[in-house]
Amino acid sequence: MATIWVREFTGGLDVRRLAETSPGGTLIRAQDCHINRGGEIEQRADFLHLYDAPAGATVGLAADRKGLVVFGHVATGPTDLPDFIRYQQLAHPSGEALVSVTHTTLFEGRVQAIGRFADGTSYLFDDGVRTDDVNAPPNRAGSENPQSLLTYQEKLFTGAGPVLFFSALSDPGAFTGTGSGFIDMSTHARGSDEITALVRYQQFAAIFSRRTIQIWFLDPDPALSRQVQVLTNTGSSTANSIIEFGDSDVFYVDQSGIRSLRARDSSNNAFTTDIGSPVDALVVETLCDCPEGPPVITTVTDPQDGRVWMAFGETIFVFSYFPGSKVSAWSTYKPGFRVDELVEFADRIYVRSRDSFYVYGSRTGPYEYSEATQAEVWLPYLDAERPSQAKLLHSVDVACRGTWELRLATEPENLLASDLIGRVTGTTFTHMRVPVEGQATHVSLRAKATASAGPNKPAVLASAVIHHDLHRDEDS
Repeated sequence: MATIWVREFTGGLDVRRLAETSPGGTLIRAQDCHINRGGEIEQRADFLHLYDAPAGATVGLAADRKGLVVFGHVATGPTDLPDFIRYQQLAHPSGEALVSVTHTTLFEGRVQAIGRFADGTSYLFDDGVRTDDVNAPPNRAGSENPQSLLTYQEKLFTGAGPVLFFSALSDPGAFTGTGSGFIDMSTHARGSDEITALVRYQQFAAIFSRRTIQIWFLDPDPALSRQVQVLTNTGSSTANSIIEFGDSDVFYVDQSGIRSLRARDSSNNAFTTDIGSPVDALVVETLCDCPEGPPVITTVTDPQDGRVWMAFGETIFVFSYFPGSKVSAWSTYKPGFRVDELVEFADRIYVRSRDSFYVYGSRTGPYEYSEATQAEVWLPYLDAERPSQAKLLHSVDVACRGTWELRLATEPENLLASDLIGRVTGTTFTHMRVPVEGQATHVSLRAKATASAGPNKPAVLASAVIHHDLHRDEDS
């Protein structure tokens, strides 16, 4: 008897190839799960509902060292806010309604925010105080609305149209004084007519436009600042779609999918890599398949294990990277609601969806897992290195924790067709195998977690074996 043995899933979700030519160790579906440090499939934790704000009373979500922060234009916010959520007023000089908070960062622990108002203007705010400096955007004559923020080199940087503004040293509200000034990025590289995002990149700063990225060395003394490199035909359209990854990389979303910006060698030349290529087709499909228009894109790093979350509407793409175990794997979460904001506070991830607030796993203590979160994975159509030879299928073994529903699919051109073969709780290697009857050249095992391993223990699928015989009447 022969076997098809999948020992680990370090490749994660990968849709670059046809389902029948994808290699073992990858997945053609990986929903509501991620790959853990051992290369195993692990059920995600629950998203726990915390609070529903009065409709339209607040916008945005940020976090400082004291807790979560929401925003509004009136002096007093909702009276029933939980004790871990504070309200901050962002007031327009003429009393216009606050429509959204387009970007936030922290400076000396204080929230720096860009508030967009009903009349189309956007203003900078330092801990709720509007920046009235005449040289700050949009106050400076001829300047455009600010769109993005970066705390760097003891200054606050903001992009407004093609111009990069920077504050005085140690004072994010002062754009007049020692160290303050501006640089017109459009005079340094074609395609930099609108700065969309700013991010730290190693010892440099990356200034994004839609189709151009400029790498700059920004010194506290503006006279010493200089351009290091220009990358063309790549970029991003929103500040919230960019996230630092580790100490030396940046992930961002451009029109082709998820890209990575990293150092190539000791000369610190930057280039874009295809870190997102295993899921780019799904990302582009998600960006295009939104009846309400392009989805809100927001990112965060999971403080528990360093996973990167990139949310597109109702889908969160999750990147698990553990080089010691050779894990470099994407998967998806489907929380069941639209993700508008993601922030990290006190080692937990908080989510805003319209006027509802959630936490991932738990606010304190161990993460919670339940049967409401059903991790689902599909293996590729595997052929035991004999794609043209039929196999007589006998049984399936799995190593797992929790309860998993198992199905087999044998028709690569009909991905939705599969047959239920059984349910298992725990590893089957030392017990009875799951019997199977059938014949196929290719076979795809599908598994869905219907119960966790416990209230605070995720369901885990570690490996799988498909037992078969080669059909004697087929060519070997």
